[in-house]
Amino acid sequence: MTMKTGQTKFLGEQVHRGTMPRRVTGPLDEVLPWVIEFRVVGTASTVQARVSEFMTVGRSDPERNIDPDINLTPYAAHLKGVSRQHAVIMAKDSSIVIKDSGSANGTRLNGYVLTPNQPYRLRHGDELMFGQLTVQVLFAVVPLVKNQQSEETIIPHIGKGQHILVVEDDTDVASVFGMILKQAGYRVTVVNAGSAALSLIDQNVPDAVVLDLMLPDMDGLDLAAYIRKRETGDKHLPMIVVSGATGGFQMNKALEAGVDLFLGKPVGVDELIDAFSRLSPQMA
Repeated sequence: MTMKTGQTKFLGEQVHRGTMPRRVTGPLDEVLPWVIEFRVVGTASTVQARVSEFMTVGRSDPERNIDPDINLTPYAAHLKGVSRQHAVIMAKDSSIVIKDSGSANGTRLNGYVLTPNQPYRLRHGDELMFGQLTVQVLFAVVPLVKNQQSEETIIPHIGKGQHILVVEDDTDVASVFGMILKQAGYRVTVVNAGSAALSLIDQNVPDAVVLDLMLPDMDGLDLAAYIRKRETGDKHLPMIVVSGATGGFQMNKALEAGVDLFLGKPVGVDELIDAFSRLSPQMA
């Protein structure tokens, strides 16, 4: 059988664990994330997305004017059996759900096949297979951690106009952090690289720094160590690391480099605000 140009390659029957069962309540089930990321398994690539009510997943087709919100085309999506309109991810009832859109090769969640057009709840750390393309789902920023039953995230006004430097190359995460801190009463500057942070700090030292360990031009630990070494007298610049590397080794390395607090992703808005409340006595 000859395939039409651009037609999704049918991969035949694939091994799976059966139909996806109903999920019971879990740690993050009732928490709607604000930023999620998809790590393409077998590569160093990550696709970030700011959560919206309805997001399409698939591969692009300019001739048909198809441009999915989460575009898997760069990851050999056509060869791996990803349909143009493969699935949809939705914000529903304070959680994230996925529905297969009747794709040619199906969608699997942790090895279980999804019934087409039926919603299934996603959790932090889940593995999705679109055809033969596998991604891991990670929640980067969530509204609440401690009080998951609250219907609305209330950000207290704890700042007094102090200047906060956010060093984060993920534009979605940086945007959310900036929004949260501004609502909390701080002035915020966002940079996406360690070199930009160094330049700014040399010109005008902020009152606190929030940084990621994985920066495009340098290790976040090196940036933290530099900040500590340049301090004089009794001056102490509070630093908070927010990172997806949550192992004890990375945390200890960050603390050794002079970081005051280490927050692992997914980080809740309440966690971030609590961290600044704890460090506020050290701010100018």
